This record gives sequence, structure tokens and C-alpha cells, in this order.
Amino acid sequence: MIPPPANVEETRREAGLQPAQPARECWAHAWRISTRYFVSDDWKWAWFLVVCYCAIEIGTTYAFVLSNHGQRNFYDAIEQRQGGLFLSLVFAFAMIIVLQIGTSFAHNIVGWTLSMRWRQWMTDWYLGRWFARDRFYEIERLRMIDNPDQRIAEDVKEFTSMGLIYGTSPLSILISLVFSLVRGIIFATILLQTSSPISLPVFGYRLPLPGGDLVWFAIVYVLFGTVFITWIGKPFVRRRMREQHYEADFRADLLHVRRNGEQIAFSGAQAVEQGGLRMGFANIRRNWYRLMLANAGLQAGQGVYQQVMGIVPLFLTVPKYFAGAITFGQVQAARDAFTQFSSNLSYIVIAYPGIARQIANFNRLKALDDAIDYERPRGIGFTPGGTPEGVAIRASGLMLRRPNGEPLLEVSDWTIRDGERWVIEGPSGTGKTTLLRAVAGLWPDGAGQVAMTKRGTAMLVPQRLYLPLGTLKTAICFPDRAEDHDDATIAGLLERVRLDAHVDAMHELRMWQDELSPGEQQRVALARILLQCPSLLVLDEATSALDADNAAYFYRSVVDALPDATIVSVVHNEKLATYHTHRLALHHGHGTPSRLDGAA
Repeated sequence: MIPPPANVEETRREAGLQPAQPARECWAHAWRISTRYFVSDDWKWAWFLVVCYCAIEIGTTYAFVLSNHGQRNFYDAIEQRQGGLFLSLVFAFAMIIVLQIGTSFAHNIVGWTLSMRWRQWMTDWYLGRWFARDRFYEIERLRMIDNPDQRIAEDVKEFTSMGLIYGTSPLSILISLVFSLVRGIIFATILLQTSSPISLPVFGYRLPLPGGDLVWFAIVYVLFGTVFITWIGKPFVRRRMREQHYEADFRADLLHVRRNGEQIAFSGAQAVEQGGLRMGFANIRRNWYRLMLANAGLQAGQGVYQQVMGIVPLFLTVPKYFAGAITFGQVQAARDAFTQFSSNLSYIVIAYPGIARQIANFNRLKALDDAIDYERPRGIGFTPGGTPEGVAIRASGLMLRRPNGEPLLEVSDWTIRDGERWVIEGPSGTGKTTLLRAVAGLWPDGAGQVAMTKRGTAMLVPQRLYLPLGTLKTAICFPDRAEDHDDATIAGLLERVRLDAHVDAMHELRMWQDELSPGEQQRVALARILLQCPSLLVLDEATSALDADNAAYFYRSVVDALPDATIVSVVHNEKLATYHTHRLALHHGHGTPSRLDGAA
């Protein structure tokens, strides 16, 4: 299973060990990320689509009003047996239906267009910040939050979703709220035509209230329903957020099995991995039943609320109809107006599931923003371009610590001059790879200073090479584009690094990360080095999967092709030390530099 995040605020809040963030802070954050797009470089399209969206809402409201008036005239004509008006009223209804269909169609087109442009901008914005300052690496290294990829892919999609459903994006919530109030006022005026005066007894006097009984009954009914639905819907919000976490973790576990299928099959660990996946799905199942109960309670409450809403106006208007005070058409119009008036005032009740989803999205996106913006105190200072002429890397007073603060390695003074080739040696666990990370500016835990030259180009080759999806030529040319290098050059490199068997397949789309053995992948790394010709090369056990002959050939090829390059490498094979001019020996938490004699 994927390990849980570190003991950070988000994890503690979800476990109930820390109070939830203040609602004002959460909504302020939602407002900031909601409005950022509308002042971006795409602001013209953004505001144009919003204006169109609001215009369609006006058309939808107008269609509602026409439908209410048409319904009243239709039923009055039926009651009075005015057969001559029947066809014209049916035609009017047909035109109203056409208008409603047209506004619905335009609503979806404009809403979906705005959703995609908004999502594209927010996705680019998050990706830019996620990659800036290597935050994607730092967040994973410290396990600050779970599944940042799912937050960028799914939560941003939910956050920017516009459409006909209540409570999708924050903008949709805001626009729907405004037009719900507008429609509520319009239908309140229609209700007043069939409402009776109402007054309250106060200390023996009758206090008249503005409006009529239908209006006040609707207001009281909506207030009661809002409080009731909000109360029974609280568990739904919490369970919905847990569902997002568990689903994302389960997908990550499945991807982990997919990416490591060969190792799992070789080790016979199918039962272990299947058990882990079952445990991950068990979390989904347990939360699903709780979410099901919370959703069932919420849906039942909404269903009762909607059904009673259609009955209440009949109890208030039918007696007036029997008394001859209003017509049958007015009864039907009043019922429709009461339903529309109550529905628009009941925005929270109707939109609660959507609002609940957005609250979960707010919390997860806020946690992502907090993780991206978090400035962790940097103990090791890193200065690109801070070395004097002739010096490639300089470390002074360097003390490496683990993330929990435990001391790992001390290198008091270490200077690598241009053209020198250093080998780092020491037992496993002494901090060799961590030292290379510090040299590259990727390890801030500790103390001291590291400076690296900006003259020339640098390349870091890890033990496990990263191969991007695509062709073999793309993997060799990375990070350059494949079209930047001709096929003859790449074919020559494949033959040179002893991968000539793959020359004919260099343009085939395959999962090369899985098809190539670890040794072949390290020979791909050699091809990259010979193609890029870096002036500073950092190798982290880059020959660990090669046999002795190929490992020696790897270093011999690098030294012959890059005689003036500065090389820093971690090796466990003492014979490879002969290809270096200096050694940094790690022992008992200290690094001791020395010069090697008889370098190749």
C-alpha cells in the first residue's frame, strides 16, 4: 500500500486530532483561486463567457415566467370551456418549450466552454507552481500531502465545472444564487395575486404582515428545510472527502503494481500485493457504506422536502377556489409559482450535494496550495554560479541530516576543480546518494554551503534511469527533442554503447522502461552522455547493473569522449576508481578527500 502522508496538518484534521480550518479562511482561499482566472491573460474570453452565461440565465428566467402565465391561461380556458383558444394556447406552450430547450442547449455549450478554458488555465497554473523550485519532488520526499496528481486532475476539474446542475463550480454557485433570488422575487409577485392578507396576534393586537399567506408559508417552509437539510447533510461532506482520498490511494496502489509487475512476478509476491490492494479497497468499502447512509438520508430529506412543497400551496388555494375567490387556472399558477418561489429560496437545500463536493475540493486544493507555497527552512545553502574560476563544485561546513533531524554525514571542506574526476566511496547507508542530492541543490536538510558552477552544462545520471514514454530515440535524446538529432547519429550511438540490436526499433512506441533490462537502461544513459557531452557529469551508481567488462567500457567511453569534463561518481567496484583522479571516502559519518595515483 502507498504509505500515508507525514504527520501534517491535513492528516491530523481528517483524523479528528486537530480542529478544522476556519470557514472564513477556506472561503477566502476559494475566492482567491476562483477569481484569479478572471484577471489572467485569458480574461477577455472569461468575462465574455460569463456575460453569455448570465444572459442565458435571464432567458431561462423569462421562460419560467412565460410558462407560469401560459399555465394559468391554459387551465382557465379549460375551466371555461373556451375551445377556440385551445390550439393557440397549445402553440404558445410549444414556443415556450422551444425557448426552454434553446436556453438549456446554449447553457451547456457556454458552460462547458467556460469550464474547459478555466480548467486549462488552472491546470497550467498549478503545474507551473508544482514544478517550480522542485516542489513536486519536495512534496513527495516529505510526504506532505497525498496524491497531488489527483488534486490537479480531478479536484481542479470539479472546481471549474459549469453546467445546469446546482453547486458545481464556485462561479456557478454564485450566479445560481443571484438568479435564484431574482426568480424568487418574480414568483413572489405572482403569489401575491392569489395570497390572502395575514396578520400576527401581538399583545391583543393584530399585526399585519406585508405580502400574503402563500409568501410567508413559503419563507417559513424554506427556512425550516434549509436548517434541516444542512443538519442531516453534515456527514455527507466528511464522507465525500474521505472517498476522494481512498479512491486516489487505491488507484495509486494499482499503478504501483502495474509499474512493478515483473519484480512482483519474479518474487512470487502476488498474494502480498493482492492483500494490500484488498486492504485499500476495504477502506473504500467501509467509507462507501457510511457515505451511502449519509447520502440516503440527504436524498430522503430532499425528497420529502420536494414532495411536501407541491402539496402545501393546494391546502392554501383550493379552499379559495371552492369559495369562488380564484379560478382553477390561478390555483395551478399559484402552485407552480409556490414551487418555483420555494425552489429558488431553497438554494442551499437543492444545491447541498454540489456544495458539499465543492467544500471537499476547497479543502484538498487548499492543502495542495499550502504544500506548494510552504517554505521549509533550508539548512544547506545552495548557490548556482557561486564558484570562482576553475572550480566546478565547492562545499564548506557541509552537514547532512535526515528529514527527522538525525545527523547523517559531515564534509567540512570539499572543492572539485574543473576537469577533476572524483569517486565517492563508502559502505551502504553512509549518505553517498544524499550527498549528490545536496550537491545538486535537492537536499536542504542540514547545514553548510554548496556552490556549483554555471559554466558549461551539467548532467546527473541516477542508478535507475528515467525513460520518458515514446520511442527509444526519444529516450536517448531526452531532455532534447527527438527531432533535434538525426537518425544516423542515434544509430551510431546505439552501436557504440552495444545496443545495436535495437537500431531498427528506435522509432517504435513501446514501454521501453519495462522492455529494457537495467543494464540496457544504463547503456542508454551512456548514449545520452555521449550525445549531450556535459562539462559536469554526476553519476550515482550508473554502472551498478553492468558486468565488469561493460562497466569498465562505460567509464572508458566517458573518459575518452569527455577528457576535460568534471566527473563525480558513486561506485562500489574498486576497479572503477582507476578512472578517477580523486577520492572522497565516507566513513563513520565523515568525508575525507584525497588524491588518487595512477588514474586511467
